[in-house]
Amino acid sequence: MRQISFLIAISLTSLLVSQVPTEVSLKVSASSKIVLHIDEPQFVGAGIERAVKDFSVTLAMNIKNSSVFLMSSSKLIDKKDMKDQGIDWLLTYTIIETPSGFEVKAQITDAGSLKVIHEGRYQFGALAIHNYAHILADDIVMWLTGEKGSAFSKITFARQIKPGVKELFQMDSDGENIIQLTRWGSLTLAPSVAKDGRLLYVTYKAGMPEIWGQKSVGGPQVRIFPNDSRDRSSFYSSPVWSPDGKRFAFVMGDAQGRSDIALYDFTNLKFRKLTSSQGINTEPTWNPGGTQIAFTSNRSGGPQIFLMEDDGTNVRQLTFDGTFNASPSWSPLGDMIAFVSRFEGKFDLFIFKLAEGKAYQITTGISSNESPSWAPDGRSLVFIGSRSSGGTLYRSDISGASLFQVSNLGQCQSPVWSSKY
Repeated sequence: MRQISFLIAISLTSLLVSQVPTEVSLKVSASSKIVLHIDEPQFVGAGIERAVKDFSVTLAMNIKNSSVFLMSSSKLIDKKDMKDQGIDWLLTYTIIETPSGFEVKAQITDAGSLKVIHEGRYQFGALAIHNYAHILADDIVMWLTGEKGSAFSKITFARQIKPGVKELFQMDSDGENIIQLTRWGSLTLAPSVAKDGRLLYVTYKAGMPEIWGQKSVGGPQVRIFPNDSRDRSSFYSSPVWSPDGKRFAFVMGDAQGRSDIALYDFTNLKFRKLTSSQGINTEPTWNPGGTQIAFTSNRSGGPQIFLMEDDGTNVRQLTFDGTFNASPSWSPLGDMIAFVSRFEGKFDLFIFKLAEGKAYQITTGISSNESPSWAPDGRSLVFIGSRSSGGTLYRSDISGASLFQVSNLGQCQSPVWSSKY
């Protein structure tokens, strides 16, 4: 019962107790997008129609989901008419069968000058069709915006597979290629993925929560904290890698429901507390430079988002509107923090733009949403929504205009979006 009570104590559910909803009036406007027309793919090879279709469908979906483009639905008869049809750029590509797989040649043409501005060539095996559709989509985003896309990336999450048992899974950014990462047959929660791909999480496989993960790239999953498996004086949750992968922040709690943010350093194998409060301090998230941490605390009454330096100094409150703001996630560019706010009786996603000192609502209260995590390019968010079965993965751009379900899997939680390493 002590384990269960602590889990509840640091959850959003416990932070919600005795809070009264306050109306928050926020809005966001979508930015203009590039209009791209994708020509019908050309192909060379016998019997490769299915491969061409798989590549083309994946590519088109990745481009559509990039939060950069509007897809032109115009029937293009003459390229000279592109500009009149509102098209900015034209994508043409050819798929060629080779002895070892396929070759793709892609070109981007400026609708105004009709000049080929960018082109790429890709060679890959038959089993890498989807990966290279992701790669080409990211390159197209790079060619036309100067910043790479996030199609070739991964989403890691926890999922209940039977009562009392949750394991970690990973999928491509479009919901394909789902693999299971842990098989502990226990509660395994709160994944974090380092930039080099190392995994970190909490598991109850030993009966009490311990932080497990990988000390080296591709290495075995081992207990990382506490060092002594007999240490049962505290409970541990929410580990999150620092950007340089040399430290991780986590939550230490006790049986009375109090919790603090702590820091573990791989250099000296020591930890120290960053907060010292009689209340709940939880859900740490790093800024991209690894110099600051945002977290949730109820020290001011209801749960709010706070910031502090990575040594625990200069603590200040970020959110004030509303009585429930939690689950912060710092954007890859460091300019925004996504979080969950209870708004009109439901949980919705907001982003706080640090330069403006203002928050903007992303989701609209159709159902409760939680656990936002940023795409590596900072253009989109993955989160848990309850629009269908409990705990389903959704994506949204930062305007909230493009929102869709990533996977039909239910019983999911704590998604983490990371680069493909």
